Amino acid sequence: MMTDYPENSTMPANIMFEKWADIGFEWRGELSTDELSRLSAQLIQSSLLQVTCRLYRAEQVLWLQYQVDGEVQLACQRCLEPQADTVAGEYRLALLWSEDDVAKINGAEYVLVDEVLTGEGRRLLPIKDLLEDELILALPLSPRHDDCELYVDHVGEEIEEEVSDNPFAALAALKGRLS
Repeated sequence: MMTDYPENSTMPANIMFEKWADIGFEWRGELSTDELSRLSAQLIQSSLLQVTCRLYRAEQVLWLQYQVDGEVQLACQRCLEPQADTVAGEYRLALLWSEDDVAKINGAEYVLVDEVLTGEGRRLLPIKDLLEDELILALPLSPRHDDCELYVDHVGEEIEEEVSDNPFAALAALKGRLS
């Protein structure tokens, strides 16, 4: 049985784990990258992402699945101009109670439940933080345009190498130029 969260509301940061793990959870809607502080710190402008979040049980494993469709604006690391990067895709995590259960998930990504639950008294699953982690991992390490050229010819003065028998002669020549 899957229970839908109201579609017109904002995505909750956390859900009560015990309640939703048994009956399932689903949320659909738009999510602004401004709501994801760690992700937005890496972007040059905010954007809206279409997100579906599902928590469900299949084959004795609890799964947290995100379907994301959208684009984010990163700074090209060569020219520093905006570069669009697509974050569309499916992100799926198994929520496991112990590492002994890893054999059940056939190499899928997983997190341990006890490591991600927050809250005192009520145990909360931080679904927004887990989505943000997946989106950050999907970003390129060094974004740059495919056709971007580095426009720097050289930096500083060129140093002519002098060949001599004395290995310290080159250092002496440099000392005179640096001071």
